[in-house]
Amino acid sequence: MPKVKVKIIGREYTLGTDNSRDYTLKLAEELDQKMNAMLTESNTLSGIDVAILCALDAMDDAKKASENADNIRLQLGEYMNSAGRAQSSVESSKKEIASLKKRIEELEDRLSQKI
Repeated sequence: MPKVKVKIIGREYTLGTDNSRDYTLKLAEELDQKMNAMLTESNTLSGIDVAILCALDAMDDAKKASENADNIRLQLGEYMNSAGRAQSSVESSKKEIASLKKRIEELEDRLSQKI
């Protein structure tokens, strides 16, 4: 597994990751900025406190993203069902139109034979 060195709130970490180096560095940079901002805003928070708060925030974001994905999948399923029903209706209408065209031709033939 590739290793990437990152620095977060003044400490260096070597991470093993399947993600790209750039992605991992960007993620670590965002976390570093967030944690440093929290430490700056409050003199009473320790590095551990900030890490826990960031972890809770990340878990909240992940849970909400998962719920949103579930809702999107549900909506997509509903759209697919609706599209299937619409397609069936179109096919049924096409058959009815073909049948009516045939009937019109038959009636026109009968009418022309009477004239």
